[in-house]
Amino acid sequence: MGTKSHTNAVLETLTGWSQSADRHCREANIAVQFDIPRKLWMDKLANAGQNPEIAVNDHFIVGHVLLSCSARPEPIQAGLRQLIKQFGFTLLFESTRPSWQKNSLFWQVAMLPIDVFSLSDRLFRLAVAMERQTDVRVASLSHLHVIYEANTVDELRRDLDVSHPFFASSAAFAYAQTADAPHGYRRLGAAGLLVDGGETSASSVETLVYDNGYSLLEAAALVLTPETVPSPPRPYSRCIVASLDHEAIWLAETEGALWRTESFSRIFITTEPYGDNVEPLPPGRPLALVRSAAGSLLWLEGTRFRQEVNARLSNRRTPRLPVTF
Repeated sequence: MGTKSHTNAVLETLTGWSQSADRHCREANIAVQFDIPRKLWMDKLANAGQNPEIAVNDHFIVGHVLLSCSARPEPIQAGLRQLIKQFGFTLLFESTRPSWQKNSLFWQVAMLPIDVFSLSDRLFRLAVAMERQTDVRVASLSHLHVIYEANTVDELRRDLDVSHPFFASSAAFAYAQTADAPHGYRRLGAAGLLVDGGETSASSVETLVYDNGYSLLEAAALVLTPETVPSPPRPYSRCIVASLDHEAIWLAETEGALWRTESFSRIFITTEPYGDNVEPLPPGRPLALVRSAAGSLLWLEGTRFRQEVNARLSNRRTPRLPVTF
């Protein structure tokens, strides 16, 4: 399980980064992907009369769903419960409360799969099926991560879950929108994040991952490849950042688009320099992070990244596409 101190450090860094840059935040500007806070969920399940040990099951799933207040929530939730059952999941917990987003409700669910076959794929397809209803948006639906959203960092810190003493995470992937930032975020898969300037096709990455069985790093090497033809100068720094399941990747497309700050116990990567010992990520040279099921971390950069991706692709029966990193 993660620690509360790590969660606090991430939130404090996010707060400091926003304040130091004199941010003027607009709505829908904060999104943070955490590991499922399992200690918190042990408490939630116990209070709901469920076995709290279910929360430490590797296949325990948490979903964050936003429901528009323009329609009655009860019929929508009834339809979503039916979908959950159809996709082979057993609903264990649900709660509804006001959302950070105006005119919407936050529906939080927890469930277990009847079987674990193609679990990540089924969760993604369940999220897509849920969102076929126009009054539904899935923030996250995963056995690994949860995504919390807010208007400001302070609002996020006051969230009922995030402010709980049992809320703890061992990793975080955060996005903070600024008033003049050229980047935006989208959900990738069922509980990942994709941050870019809008040029990247999330569906292209998802097709490679869920239809063809590629990992995020393989899909990134094939889809997020820098253009071979020089593009015209842009008035802003470009970057592509993605996180999905146990992998994450950062790619600066222009000088100064991403910065890495490393301390004794933590590494922060931001779109602007923050803190001491900060250095820019070289343009066109991806930095990737792979986390094992046991929690160990493997950083891949430059040659190591190319070697890892080429090794993975060479083991596939499908023809290997060129990787130009």
